[in-house]
Amino acid sequence: MATVSSQFLTAVFELRPTRRKAAALERVRAAAEGVFWQTIGAIRARADAVAAESDAQARRHAWRAADKELTVAVIAACNRVGLAEPVAHGLCRDAGMAVRSYIELRAKGHEAEWPQPVDSTAPDHAALDMMRVSTTREAENAARDALAAVARVPGPRPLVLARSRDAQLVRTGATGSIAAVLNVLRASDPAARTATIKPGIEAATGAAIPGGISRTKLAIPVACSAWHEHKFLSGGAVLRSSLIVRRGERWFMCAQFEFPIRRFRLTGARLGVDRGIVNPVALAVAAADGGVRSVPPPAGGEIGKSIRAADEKRKAEQKRRGVTSWRHVERVDHALHALANGIVGIAKAHGAQVVFEKLDSLKQMIVAQRPKGARKGGWRRSLKKAQFGKLERIVSYKLALAGLPLPREVVASGTSITCPACALRDPESRPEQNRFTCTGCGFTAQADSIGAVNIARRGIAMERITKGAKLAPIEQDMVARLRSRGDGGLGPLAGAYVSAGGFVAAHAAAIPANEGFLPLTGKAEQKNRPRTQNTRRRVLAERSAANSPSPNEEKGAPDQSVLL
Repeated sequence: MATVSSQFLTAVFELRPTRRKAAALERVRAAAEGVFWQTIGAIRARADAVAAESDAQARRHAWRAADKELTVAVIAACNRVGLAEPVAHGLCRDAGMAVRSYIELRAKGHEAEWPQPVDSTAPDHAALDMMRVSTTREAENAARDALAAVARVPGPRPLVLARSRDAQLVRTGATGSIAAVLNVLRASDPAARTATIKPGIEAATGAAIPGGISRTKLAIPVACSAWHEHKFLSGGAVLRSSLIVRRGERWFMCAQFEFPIRRFRLTGARLGVDRGIVNPVALAVAAADGGVRSVPPPAGGEIGKSIRAADEKRKAEQKRRGVTSWRHVERVDHALHALANGIVGIAKAHGAQVVFEKLDSLKQMIVAQRPKGARKGGWRRSLKKAQFGKLERIVSYKLALAGLPLPREVVASGTSITCPACALRDPESRPEQNRFTCTGCGFTAQADSIGAVNIARRGIAMERITKGAKLAPIEQDMVARLRSRGDGGLGPLAGAYVSAGGFVAAHAAAIPANEGFLPLTGKAEQKNRPRTQNTRRRVLAERSAANSPSPNEEKGAPDQSVLL
C-alpha cells in the first residue's frame, strides 16, 4: 500500500487547569469573543454588498478587499483590549470564515442568517411557563419544542489558535504525563506569571522540545484515553490548529491533526452488507470470481434491545419531568461505530470494496417527519431502530479514512430469496425470518448471511455489466461456473451441504455445471418448469439407487431409477 495525500481528524482532549489558569483562559476567551462580535457587526453592510455581486470573479475581488479591512479591524481591536498576537491571528481566521460563509450562502440564493451573539447564561422560564399553562395537545407540543430549543442554545464561542506552534501537546519523557502549552498571554499582562516549561517531546510527532521560562504560555495538564494516545499521539500525525472550548466549568481542547492517507491494494473482492431488522448487520466476503471467502455471524442484535429499553425509560422520564434525556442515542451510536469498525476491518483484511443494498425508500421513511399527534406504526419503529442510513454514513467516512473506496450500492431485489448454490429465486425458500432453505437444492443457511452473499456477488456482477445488458444472466453464469468446484463456490457455507452429498453426488453423476440451474425468473415461470432439473430430487434418487435395488432390477429389467 502506498502513502499519498493527507486527511484531517479532530480529537477532543479535556484540559485540567488550576483556578488561576482557568480564570486567565476565561479572561482571554471573553475578550476575544467581544472583539469577534464587534468587528463582524461593523462589516455586515459590506458583506451584504459583496453577496449581492452577481459576477463570481468580481465577488471574489470584492471579498479579498473586505477581508483585508476585516483583518486590520480585528488586529486593531485586539491591541486595544490587550490580546496576544496568537489570539489575534486566530480571531482573524475565525471572523473571516464566518463572514465568507455568509457571503457564499447569500450569493447562491440560500437564506443565510448573520451571526448573532446568544446569551447562554440567562435562564429561559418562558418555555416552562408555556408547559405549565398548556391545556391542549397543540399547546403542549409548542411548549415541548420551546424547551428543546432552549436545550440547543450554543455555549460561549471558543478560542481559536490557528497555528500549531501556539498550542502544543508536550509529553514529559517517553511515557510521562501530557500537557497543553498554550501561547495566549501577553508578556506585559499584569496578571501573567512566569511559567517554567519542562523539557519534553512533542506528543504527536515525537520531536524534542527544549524547556524554558515564559510569561506568555500556560501549561495545562491534559486528560485523554488510551485510544486517543494510540490514534493521535503515537508519532503518526501532525497537530495543525486547535479550539479551546469552555462547557460550563470544564475546558476542552479540540485539536485538528493531519494524517497521511494510506491506500490499500484491492483484490477485486466484495464485502456484502445486508441490513435487517432482527439482525442489523450480516456480512459476507466474495472473491473476484464470486466464490465465498468469509461469512461472519450476523451482529448488532443488541441495538434494538438497547433502544427498546431506553424508550421505556424515556416515557417514564417524560411523565415525571416533562423532558427526556438522549443518553440512549450515545449508546446506539457507540454500537453503530463498533459495527462500522468491524466492517472496515474485514474490508481491509480482504482488500475488498464494501457493497450495500440500495434502500433509499426505507431510509427516507426513517427520517421522514411524523405529524404531531400521529401514532407511530410498528414497521416504522422497527426500521428506525435498525438505523439503516446512519450505519451507511458511518461506514462511508471510516472507509475514506482507512484509504478504501466508498461503498457501492446495488439493487436489493431478490437478494434475500435467491439460493447461492443453485441460483433458484423463490420466496418460499425463506420460511422463517432467520432461516433460508432452498426449495430446489435443499441448501440451508442463515437467511441474512445468504442476503449478504448475494449482495457481494451482485457487486461483482455490476462491474461486468455493459450498457443495455441485463444483470440476471451475469449472475446466473457466475453461479453455473462456481458449481464446477468441489464446494460450489460456497466456501465456509458449504460444509454441511457437501457432507450431505449436495455436490459430491452431482459430480459423481457427471452432471454438467449448469444443469439443475433455474434462471432468475418469476415465481410462476419457475413453477411451470419441469422438475426433472431439480437437483435435490436427483441427489435423493441417486442415493436410493446406490443403497437399495430398484423394482426393475428385481424383474431383470435395466435400472431406470435415476430420472434426468
